[in-house]
Amino acid sequence: MTPVQVVSSALDELQYGTGWKYIAVRPASIGLGGQITARKDALRLALALGRTAVFPRLDDLPYTQTFEPMNSPLGLDFSFEDLPPIDVFGDQEEAIVRLDAMTDVVRGPTEVEEALRHKISSRLGLVFHDTRLIDGAILQWMRPTKAVENYVEAERRRLGINTNTLGVHLRRGDKRVESAFVPAKDFNTEIARLCETGRFDSLFLASDSNAAATEIMPPPGIRLIFDRTERRYNNANHKMLLTRPELADEQTRVAYKNIWLLSACGGLVGQDNAHFATLAAGAIYARYGSDAYIRLIDGRIAERRSSSLRAIYTASKLARALGRRLLPGLTTAARARRRGASSH
Repeated sequence: MTPVQVVSSALDELQYGTGWKYIAVRPASIGLGGQITARKDALRLALALGRTAVFPRLDDLPYTQTFEPMNSPLGLDFSFEDLPPIDVFGDQEEAIVRLDAMTDVVRGPTEVEEALRHKISSRLGLVFHDTRLIDGAILQWMRPTKAVENYVEAERRRLGINTNTLGVHLRRGDKRVESAFVPAKDFNTEIARLCETGRFDSLFLASDSNAAATEIMPPPGIRLIFDRTERRYNNANHKMLLTRPELADEQTRVAYKNIWLLSACGGLVGQDNAHFATLAAGAIYARYGSDAYIRLIDGRIAERRSSSLRAIYTASKLARALGRRLLPGLTTAARARRRGASSH
């Protein structure tokens, strides 16, 4: 079997089998890309620790359902707060451990990535040299509902996206709250370099900004694909949906469409702190076993170049952290949990 098939088979056994060790997952209350990343991270932990990841809902509030159920109905009775937190490095004997996708560090630091890579390689009997291959294989295993799959595949055909297309994710909108925008010139530089390989004849541009097509400059002879029928709000999408739930189904499909289409491309230019781009990069890496046509730009490159920008965003980060500690009931996560409880 291929590495992707090995991961898929292992997840089928863990998520739909008869195991007795579980990871209770508290979802992340962020955009859909972040919530899909959180599901992927939970499944990666399931592979590493030999546990079933238990997701509390089929949807990802405030978004509607994207995927088929990812675990069998279990009927477990537990209080999340009373469970022991997950330990990436240890070997816990408890039947159920908890994962808070908003706060637990289970992705990113080198020591975490290496621990998970080694554990998964050992459990699956196959050496994985890069966790991006694991991430991409998990993303392929996460099956969208038939309605969602039919929609995104129809969009792919309509727009003419294939492996000769270079995917570009230009993150704008509320990303400015977290970090300064990556300058378009950095995207255009990487686009030009990848197009020089002769591999691509088109460029699919995904962005939350209607002005993106004026910032990205495909080289001569490269057809630009930018879906001008898409409704873009250029804001904190998940926060908007808490107050405008009537848009949830539309925005769920639009968000997943862009992740799916970027993943269907033969290469990618994005930034390393944007979920759409990192998810698509994993999918492309899993397809080719290489990152030759993947460029993830440092998401904080503008701040690293400017001491004044760096000071502004450092102060902003501290202020937002203080606000979350002083007013926890007003956070997006708290609002989403209240809405989730009221919808049961």
